[in-house]
Amino acid sequence: MITCTPIGVVSCPVTEMSQGNWAKVESEIRLDPQYAPGLQGLDGFSHVLVVFYLDRATGFDPAKQLLRRPRGMENMHEVGVFAQRTKYRPNPIGVASVELLAVRDNVIVVRGLDALDGTPVLDLKPYMPVFDSVAGARMPDWVAHVMEGYF
Repeated sequence: MITCTPIGVVSCPVTEMSQGNWAKVESEIRLDPQYAPGLQGLDGFSHVLVVFYLDRATGFDPAKQLLRRPRGMENMHEVGVFAQRTKYRPNPIGVASVELLAVRDNVIVVRGLDALDGTPVLDLKPYMPVFDSVAGARMPDWVAHVMEGYF
């Protein structure tokens, strides 16, 4: 059995899932005060990885979501769930690399987090290019089409 306890919650103006425009959204991640000391030194980083629980994602239905059109686009071919960043997953966990704007007490302010207001946060990790950026990474051509207007 796996047990995860949220360390905090997202506070932002977005309350319903959208199909994009996340790049400009500023969010606060409000940590449980007991975790505030864990933020020491984070302000030296420009970006942070946020791991969050997609608490409003509906249950995963393999018959409908194991293979699906990215973002529901009718002009796209079906792609497997593990080749997408969809919220429809066997385990509803989200991961995002976001810009870190500020660290104050038990709150961090970020830009570009595609999580709704009230979303539970499971973990934070500093973005370190030596670990998180891969030179020469490639993606299928269809990804550029799917991502138009998302950020």
